[in-house]
Amino acid sequence: MRSTAALIVAAVLATVAEAQQGVIQWDIQKRHKPQDLGRVRRADGTVEGIIDNESNRGGYFATCKLGTPPQSLDLQLDTGSSDIWVPDTSARVCQKQSGCDLGSFTPSQSSTFKTVRQGGFNITYLDGTGSTGDYFTDVFQIGGASLKNMTMGLGLKTDIPNGLVGIGYATNEAVVGTTGSLKSVYPNLPVNMLDEGLINTVAYSLWLNDLDASSGSILFGGIDTEKYKGTLTSIQVYPTQENDIFTAFLVALTSLSAHSPSGSDTLTSYQLPIPVVLDSGTTLSYLPNDVAAQVWQEVGALYSPDANLAVVPCQLASSKGTFSFGFAGPSGPTISVSMDELVLDLTSGLPPLFDSGPYNGMTMCEFGIQNLSAPPYLLGDTFLRSAYVVYDLVNNQVGIAETDFNATGSNVVAFASSGAPIPSATVAPNQGAVTDVPAATSPGYAARPGFTDSAGVSAAQFEIRLGLHLVFFRFQSFLFPLVSLSATMRVIRAVAALNSSRLAASRQGARCFSVNTTTLHTPAVGQIGSRRPFSGTRNVRYAALSAAEEALKAAKENATANMSVDVAAARMTPEEMTRLSRVRNIGIAAHIDSGKTTVTERILYYTGRTRAIHEVRGRDGVGAKMDSMELERERGITIQSAATFADWTKKEDGVDNMYHFNLIDTPGHIDFTIEVERAMRVLDGAVMVLCAVSGVQSQTITVDRQMKRYNVPRISFVNKMDRMGANPFRAVELINSKLKVPAAAIQIPIGSEKEFEGVVDLIEMRAIRNEGARGINVKVSKEIPAELKELAQQKRQELIEKLADVDDEIAEMFLDEITPTPLQIKAAIRRATIGLKFTPVLMGTALADKSIQPMLDAVCDYLPNPSDVPNTALDQAQDEKSVSLIPYNSLPFVGLAFKLEENPYGQLTYLRVYQGSLKKGTYLYNTRSGKKVRVPRIVRMHSNEMEDVAEIGAGEICAVFGVDCASGDTFTDGKLPYTMTSMFVPDAVMSLSIKPKKSSDADAFSKAMNRFMREDPTFRLTVDDESEETIISGMGELHLEVYVERLRREYKVDCETGQPRVSYRETITNHAEYDFLFKRQSGGPGDYARVVGWIEPNEDDAEKNKFESRVVGGNIPEKYLSACGKGFEEACLKGPLLGHKVIGASMVITDGATHVTDSSDYAFNLATQMAFRKTFPDAGGQVLEPLMKTTITAPVEFQGNILMLMNKRGTIVDTEVGSDEFTMIADCSLNAMFGFSSHLRAATQGKGEFSMEFSHYAVAPPHLQKELVAKYQKELDEKRTK
Repeated sequence: MRSTAALIVAAVLATVAEAQQGVIQWDIQKRHKPQDLGRVRRADGTVEGIIDNESNRGGYFATCKLGTPPQSLDLQLDTGSSDIWVPDTSARVCQKQSGCDLGSFTPSQSSTFKTVRQGGFNITYLDGTGSTGDYFTDVFQIGGASLKNMTMGLGLKTDIPNGLVGIGYATNEAVVGTTGSLKSVYPNLPVNMLDEGLINTVAYSLWLNDLDASSGSILFGGIDTEKYKGTLTSIQVYPTQENDIFTAFLVALTSLSAHSPSGSDTLTSYQLPIPVVLDSGTTLSYLPNDVAAQVWQEVGALYSPDANLAVVPCQLASSKGTFSFGFAGPSGPTISVSMDELVLDLTSGLPPLFDSGPYNGMTMCEFGIQNLSAPPYLLGDTFLRSAYVVYDLVNNQVGIAETDFNATGSNVVAFASSGAPIPSATVAPNQGAVTDVPAATSPGYAARPGFTDSAGVSAAQFEIRLGLHLVFFRFQSFLFPLVSLSATMRVIRAVAALNSSRLAASRQGARCFSVNTTTLHTPAVGQIGSRRPFSGTRNVRYAALSAAEEALKAAKENATANMSVDVAAARMTPEEMTRLSRVRNIGIAAHIDSGKTTVTERILYYTGRTRAIHEVRGRDGVGAKMDSMELERERGITIQSAATFADWTKKEDGVDNMYHFNLIDTPGHIDFTIEVERAMRVLDGAVMVLCAVSGVQSQTITVDRQMKRYNVPRISFVNKMDRMGANPFRAVELINSKLKVPAAAIQIPIGSEKEFEGVVDLIEMRAIRNEGARGINVKVSKEIPAELKELAQQKRQELIEKLADVDDEIAEMFLDEITPTPLQIKAAIRRATIGLKFTPVLMGTALADKSIQPMLDAVCDYLPNPSDVPNTALDQAQDEKSVSLIPYNSLPFVGLAFKLEENPYGQLTYLRVYQGSLKKGTYLYNTRSGKKVRVPRIVRMHSNEMEDVAEIGAGEICAVFGVDCASGDTFTDGKLPYTMTSMFVPDAVMSLSIKPKKSSDADAFSKAMNRFMREDPTFRLTVDDESEETIISGMGELHLEVYVERLRREYKVDCETGQPRVSYRETITNHAEYDFLFKRQSGGPGDYARVVGWIEPNEDDAEKNKFESRVVGGNIPEKYLSACGKGFEEACLKGPLLGHKVIGASMVITDGATHVTDSSDYAFNLATQMAFRKTFPDAGGQVLEPLMKTTITAPVEFQGNILMLMNKRGTIVDTEVGSDEFTMIADCSLNAMFGFSSHLRAATQGKGEFSMEFSHYAVAPPHLQKELVAKYQKELDEKRTK
């Protein structure tokens, strides 16, 4: 049965039943303004000090806009109050020097301003501050959306310099306290959102993030499942007044425990179960005296008369102790709060110091849990930062779970309708047991030593402190005078609801709207009265909401900048919405020789982009369109990713709809993996092509890893169904088992191998065949071959079962034994595919021109359009805070340069447009270089051909000329300080020396090298300082071979190359000490530095080096220690054994000596380098070689030959034998793989193939190490004698 409060809310809402589905997200920005200690001193006989301090601590703010034209104000969020109010510009507080620096409102400048209750606004807060004035209505903008006729308060007389956004129960509005009647309730912000159709119910979720983060978010009308960990549990909110009236989020705290490395304690209270209010407007948390005292003793907190609150040493923030808050009985949720969320700065400048007692000389911080003598007890930000909370104001429920700090993902789930339960939440069982009062006992304080020891506070200090603390409580408790505080407060009837016989007696006037409460004296604890309508807030700077989901706050001057996805969609014209919904940015990716380019050729032909089909390797003298490079056509492989665009007409409900594809064909060879990386970085979806015979191969696994890295949804296409041994269901099984991606076939083949005719569509249960020249015509028949009907039914059922595992809607239907319709199956596949939970598997044969068109339909049906995929940028104005990008043409432009090419017309830059539109002749700003560039020409690419366009829209891919930039640069129109993350670039694994044969070719050689490095981030060029040789590095033998050949063909430069070089690494294996004196005297000042310490393996990370200083007594000044650190880094760049990088080393300096005149940064830098090199052999220096994960595929009859080859080169990891082919996976030394391709061809009669990718570094064999070291020493000796 719904509560009275829910009915009251429903009565206020005239259009609840008609609310449209949706959510609104506001990002909230935290502002800190801690005060000087002088501001927090306690006034005699009052509690003004602590409240003044806390009221200025800060909160969560964001920009909102009021009026017509809009006026910007920064307002603060408060879940404990219910009004939006703003200071009037004429208010006295706004006329002071600092004024209302967060903004004020000028009614005369708004044409839509209207006073509705003159003198009716009057709100007073806990600290005695308040605001009075009029109620008015005006336009209130949430980013790009507007709430018309929003009722707000105008602070004509106020001593608070900023406004506030209250989002609590409408029954807690200030007007109710003024009139004494619930009839005066008006639709506050959440209710008005429902009225305007922005959300489906009056509910929201709050994520404050951790103390170090600068922002959080509040989501109206939904939850974000990526913002919490574990189970979201729904618990009861208790009424705060008679007749089940709800004015605050009052819940039952039923347990509290302390945990640390030394043990755990259960903390008890005579107040249990404790009625606590969840209030984001409160900085600290306030608990009853007895349990607060236990908490203080656990952490060693001391009461400070100066600050009138409990304080702790600031270093306790690093304590490993935690407190666990339990709610709604023994089976309810538990939230763990760590100490780094409970230790807060006390002042704005340098922290004060303890001037006596056990912490004498330590810095002083405020502790996040304080005490109160009587309810309402509050859980403020020090608790809420650790909890993800969902506030359901209709059902009077709160959903609560452990927060996921600094979460980067997002999965928003909207409430289905008004009154619907909290999505994804489990109701806490046995909440009727909440009123069972546990026995109050004294804790054993087993956790107490762990709180202080883990933070570096000695046990001896702590024991002294504890003794003083206990005496302070025992003998000084009766010395405190009775402090009488007058407080105006809404009645907390829930106190009686939780324990009527005990708690009701502690209140007076429990049946009145307001009471005067006299708080009793308490032992050595501060007391806080209340002077505000029941919001529970003790801050004056109230947290506020940002203006929209994925708001663009940096572009305040742009009226459309602050806009959510929903608002952007609402503002789009029907034409733009249709355009965006039919854009697909897709890539074709697979293992080498799986048929990617062949598939792409058919796509271009069937979409009408080309008029003829040409095969790879240039068999017809032309070659594949997407293999435009001569080398690609000769070798029959894709070397560079190629972009094109095409339009596909899909019949939907009898209507032909045109879809626009931006397509990138990617290489399959591991040596050119960077081409796949940058394609996946900018694509919204992909088609993963697999061979019907081989299934999942080595590069398939690499491609899968790249798709997962960039969260790219994919459909899978099993190609080469006409090959002997084709088995598509084995490929499906391998996708599930090897790639760990849930997959199921949505087609089955008609015929097999050479008899392959077409496919059976398992969703529509129909047969699809290709007819006519090149399979241009698609014949669809409802008649399924009789021999396939049973298999089709079986595979369709498997598809439904697999979908039930990844989609809730299908799961419910499956459990209810309801057969889903084709439309429901398609919708489920689309949801699961875009959600990265599933991949549908299709099949066909591109070379035989069969079943490509159904795959194109699947791209339209199941892969996302640009608005379906979350894309983010980093806001440089907010410490690179992640902000969402919206594919809306009217928003400021944001684009990413992901690929560069040299062209006869200049540099061609490939751009993905994420937001806004790009027009020819406009200016763009490079956020990396800060340069402003003009775009003279925009083209769409069709392999190596170009088509000029005047404008490109959001979500599209294009190329531009005349823009000087690097790969991975972000471009904006200058209105947004945004930058985007670039792609992952793997390290080079192979190097070789190179030089032009003719000295006259030096200029062309230099030009070519610069171009290649700009185009390919994995291609690197260095010059050896000693040999002065030019060294090129890349991803493998083929990678470098291709660039050498391109030099010859494109630049007419013949080159000489040296023996390939392996990128070895050096490391140490033992602990070795050093005491090194560097002393050198010349004519002038000399060099003097002595360093003492040790080197040892870095146990934290075997891939990284670590430098640490443990010098005490100032024997080495700080400025020289930094030079030592730099010297260690320089020494690690060129190891003593081979001159290669050193990894996994840790260097510690413990002592040293200086000279008055001869010591310098330079001397200590050199001393550290020399000490490291001299000690390196004593520390067990070793050479590490790169091991390559090598995958070899060959016919079965050559298995013995391959085994003989691999026994000398590496360790065999896995072997998989098929009907015709076998696949071997081995970890091989890269040094042993030079020239392997020739040996493989000889051993398999040219029928074998292999691929390599870097796996890891391992210790090289001893004989190889000796050879390498000897060779390196010989080279050094030769250079010295020259």
